[in-house]
Amino acid sequence: MSPATDSIARERDLNSLSVLTVTIALATVTMTFGAMIAAFLIRSLAPRFWHPITLPRILWATTAILLSSSITFEAARRRLRRNDQPGFFRLMTWTTALGVVFLAGQITAWFQILRSGVILTRNPHSWFIFLFTGLHGLHILAGLAGLGYLLFRTYEPASGPKYQMNTRVIANAVSIFWHYLDFLWIVLFVLLLAWRR
Repeated sequence: MSPATDSIARERDLNSLSVLTVTIALATVTMTFGAMIAAFLIRSLAPRFWHPITLPRILWATTAILLSSSITFEAARRRLRRNDQPGFFRLMTWTTALGVVFLAGQITAWFQILRSGVILTRNPHSWFIFLFTGLHGLHILAGLAGLGYLLFRTYEPASGPKYQMNTRVIANAVSIFWHYLDFLWIVLFVLLLAWRR
């Protein structure tokens, strides 16, 4: 086997292992949010104290921001596959900044809900908004840690095919996690927006 073929096989094996690891982690995330969504749906069927509230408009903007971060992430990965590390770093900086802005927007939405006079103890619908956005935000922080690590790895131009291969493998794993968080947020947002009982 030639060194090039051996390198391709090694990268494929590392990608398979990283995808398996991320899949196991995301299965746990799915079960956690699945249980919360089930509780949300069941609780909404009990009319006592359940009053749907209007979601803050900023959540529309944060949703668009999070989707934009996935677009910049994929553009960055294309640069990395072409060994354009400076281009990858630039686009990953944008991805990370969009993730931070998304979190800031979610926190702003919390304050808007609190200022609206909604009493959490008397309206479980608003309580679920805080639960969904808060727990999702914690997972976004984990994703931002992965993005930060990729920024750290690619801040200085790296030499050596092994280092670049490992960076591609890590970027692949982090991208799966990040895109899944986008998908999860869309599910939660649509649920909060559309489900009225």
